[in-house]
Amino acid sequence: MLMSYFAYANIGGTMDMEQVRSAASNPIWFDEETSRLIHSLPLPKSPLRAGFLTLKSWARLAESTIVDTKRAKYTLVEDRFERELYEFHGFMCDLSPESHMACFLHAIDFLVPDGTPVYASQDGVIHEVVENYKSWGIEERHQKYMNYLTINHGQGEFSQYCHLGQWSVTRQGLKIGHKVRQGQRIGTVRKTGWTDRDHLHYLVFRGDSDSRNPFGFKSLRPRFNCE
Repeated sequence: MLMSYFAYANIGGTMDMEQVRSAASNPIWFDEETSRLIHSLPLPKSPLRAGFLTLKSWARLAESTIVDTKRAKYTLVEDRFERELYEFHGFMCDLSPESHMACFLHAIDFLVPDGTPVYASQDGVIHEVVENYKSWGIEERHQKYMNYLTINHGQGEFSQYCHLGQWSVTRQGLKIGHKVRQGQRIGTVRKTGWTDRDHLHYLVFRGDSDSRNPFGFKSLRPRFNCE
């Protein structure tokens, strides 16, 4: 199954997934609140632009990319329930019902191979970076090994990019406090943390002081400039 761990103001910690699951039916998550800002897709438009020497589309590449030649010899879209896969602007994505709930409801998992460049979806300032891990696995204990980056876009809005490569942010000359521009490269996709296959987990969210929200933030449905 496709699993992810996401941390807002939780550097080096772990999210209590049982608490997330128990809060999943709360109606506050289902108000379809959208982002105030217009974001761009956080990935290149085609595998060729990403540096892969292929004319395949992202969807076709996901159908042929092996997750791990030693540990998981299936493609990015195999071993998933068909009803949980969907195509979004040429990308194959996964609903990830095991983790996309409650404060993470509107997260998007783009099924793209390791090595894919990741771009900032809006102008902002780097708020959090964790990038020193290289381990991954399907057990919840792997939560703490996920690399991710969070950008503060102002107006109370943030974006987060999860399952990044070790030191891939530093290799772009970036660190906490640096300003980034929309479309600027900020890292590279790599399996890290609680996951079973290559993908970019992308989340747009805001802080939330609602007393019914035990997490202090909620996901937003992103508005993209390609829609």
